[in-house]
Amino acid sequence: MTGNGDESTAHTTNSNIAVRFANSAAGELRLPPLSPLPAFEATVRLGSMTLAAEELGRTHSAISRQIKALEEALGLQLLDRGAAPLGLTAAGKALYATTRMAFEAFDSCMGQLRPAQGGEIVTLAIGSSLATRWLVPRLPRFYAAHPEVSMRLTMVGASIFEVEDYDIVTSWNRLGYNLPDDQVYHVLGDVAFALVCAPGYRFRVEAGRLSAETQLIGNFPITIQPSYRDHPLVVPMVARSLTFPHTHMCIEAAVGGLGVTLIETRLAQPELADGRLIAPLGVLTIKDGLVAFPHPRREPKAATRKLLAWLKAEAAADYPQTVVGNNL
Repeated sequence: MTGNGDESTAHTTNSNIAVRFANSAAGELRLPPLSPLPAFEATVRLGSMTLAAEELGRTHSAISRQIKALEEALGLQLLDRGAAPLGLTAAGKALYATTRMAFEAFDSCMGQLRPAQGGEIVTLAIGSSLATRWLVPRLPRFYAAHPEVSMRLTMVGASIFEVEDYDIVTSWNRLGYNLPDDQVYHVLGDVAFALVCAPGYRFRVEAGRLSAETQLIGNFPITIQPSYRDHPLVVPMVARSLTFPHTHMCIEAAVGGLGVTLIETRLAQPELADGRLIAPLGVLTIKDGLVAFPHPRREPKAATRKLLAWLKAEAAADYPQTVVGNNL
């Protein structure tokens, strides 16, 4: 490409070699392979290759291969795979910090460009199970009401505030975080937690607690406000546990009769309604438990306000009702 007397060229020999941009005025820019960067960024931000794969619409193995290719191209180890949770080497921390800054700069640029084309963008950070089981089935109603808005979803892991790029982040555990006094939040609705299982699954009730053989637990378990975490309605007595990557997988396993699992009942409305799951002890309702936190350093925009109003209406419309089992 030629312009103003300067010639710039860009070339790659293959996908495993760093991209180099030669510029006669500025010198040579050394860049890492660009295609694996979204996989690397999402894995670090979410703390999980599984969550990164879900957010990017890829398989776990594809994410793993891309990060491995990035490490091989750089000749550096980026992830500390022996750490739990997933850790970063010094090189990984440096690359992630730069990648995040670059991605945020692109996001800011796109936010400026797209409204000029007549669209509004809002980024919602949300847990994968709440997104899969509750939000996504309702999206047609959102877009019917707000065709001018594009909603971008980003998945959150165990700590909702580890994600940085969002306009709104949702939680049903407002009191579970050490928030600054000036943190703004919006109440979306009440929450109702319940231990659920298939109608034919064997259990007992002892001293007001559910006793069963197996509890099904997600890698990012349902979190409840601290004062309720030992409540008999949500803490079973079990002999063993089985772990799954996500709560929505625990729900499917419970339907199949593998055990009992703790859910927020919005996640299993169809199964509770048609009897595939029961809540033998009923539900623990926490008032104003479902909340949304706006980004503390972003001015609320029109699309953010529209999404907040819609989330409040949806949460109010499907306020969970008590569902009681009949095989005590």
